[in-house]
Amino acid sequence: MASLTLYGAEPAPFVRKVRLTLAFKGLDYTQVPVFPFSPDKPQTFVDNSPTGKIPLFQIDDNFITDSDVIIAFLEREYPNNSLLPADNILAARALWFNQYASSTIVSSLGGHLFVEMFLAKAFFNREPIQADIDLALNEEIPSIFTYLETELSDDYLVGNEFTLADLSVGAMFVFLKHCKVDCDASKWPKVAAYIDRVHSLPIFAKVIAEEIAAFKAMGVM
Repeated sequence: MASLTLYGAEPAPFVRKVRLTLAFKGLDYTQVPVFPFSPDKPQTFVDNSPTGKIPLFQIDDNFITDSDVIIAFLEREYPNNSLLPADNILAARALWFNQYASSTIVSSLGGHLFVEMFLAKAFFNREPIQADIDLALNEEIPSIFTYLETELSDDYLVGNEFTLADLSVGAMFVFLKHCKVDCDASKWPKVAAYIDRVHSLPIFAKVIAEEIAAFKAMGVM
């Protein structure tokens, strides 16, 4: 069995995606905490991450960067519990939701909401930008919910099975839980039920609990 190491730390959403993938596939790995804004990074990370971003993934003596590239590698190397449907159209749909989560959703929930509510004071030593929080709460998140409400026709985003779409969208929606922002079931009943369903899965429940414990240890929750 190859030796697997993940470099990165909570609450980075793209580290979260890789952790969820590893858990879904039942793979054991070692996690080395790396904070991108810290000057104290492991030399192995510095030497092998060309952009300095997390996550970085190591398999034996080989290194892979970028969460989507890492997940694509894991899909090929460990095809059990596949995250992509066999049907090419459904696979394309799952890839689209992955892209949507990694751009539109993370920009709002991560960049405008979580960063300002949690990290502005604790990590960046500045006051939160209230306009960014208001933008996320009043415009961006309702727009995301409205779009997904029209797309959900079953328990999951691509048919009735858990795919990369749900892993990625669910990973970004963890920010809602940390920020104590709920989806109004009277406006978006399918999305509200979907979030509860996905976050109740064992792989999500474990990651969420571990992130909350890490935040409490850092004194930011």
